Amino acid sequence: MKVIRLISISTFLFTLCLIENYLNTFISLDFGVYVFLISLIYIGTELFNQNLVIPIFLTGILYDSFFSTYYLGLYTSIFLVLVVLSNFVVSRYSRSNVIYITTISLCLLIYKIPIILEFDLDYWLTGYFTSIFVNSLIFVSLKRTLRKNV
Repeated sequence: MKVIRLISISTFLFTLCLIENYLNTFISLDFGVYVFLISLIYIGTELFNQNLVIPIFLTGILYDSFFSTYYLGLYTSIFLVLVVLSNFVVSRYSRSNVIYITTISLCLLIYKIPIILEFDLDYWLTGYFTSIFVNSLIFVSLKRTLRKNV
């Protein structure tokens, strides 16, 4: 039962990763809508425990295998760092929208670090701030939708 749960979480996360890749490929905007990044930050801020490390690891390996031209394990480590960083920042400081926006901006910077290193910073910086705004808006609305009012 535990193995089926890990496989289903990994499949769900990889499906979100596929949706994000195809969404940002087919929609040519100056900013990115990062559904997978938002889900990783949500996992880090709300749901993180040690049982989710293996599904995130498997999702990173699958992403490296199918979509990345970098070393195997680069995005695995990036995904794990994002979840741990978002968990640390939110647990260390208060849960407010300013902390969430700061967390999203730091995580987006780490998430896109291979692109920043490959291309010029000016190439990527134009859409960075609009991506922070759009993804923060999506994240805050997701948190408000999924909160427990009991």
